[in-house]
Amino acid sequence: MGKFNNFRSYLADNLEIPNDAFSDNFDLRMHGNKKVIIENHTGIIVYEDNEVGIKTNEQNILIKGSKFKIEEINSFKVIVKGEIKEIIFSKE
Repeated sequence: MGKFNNFRSYLADNLEIPNDAFSDNFDLRMHGNKKVIIENHTGIIVYEDNEVGIKTNEQNILIKGSKFKIEEINSFKVIVKGEIKEIIFSKE
């Protein structure tokens, strides 16, 4: 397993992309309670004004609050803006 992880790191470094892009792990960052950035997601499962659900390989992430807007989404990263009140992690 260690050799495979070293190869992932080597490949990410040489392609100049984030190491997490080759990982099953997600990365979640918050900017106060107004913005959340989730990298390495596998899709949106809920998108409403008061909640956004995001699927990852490991678990689902449910963001609760109000006035949500998806600021950016691509195959690797999703950025959600709004009034964040709660984040819930759950295994499917």
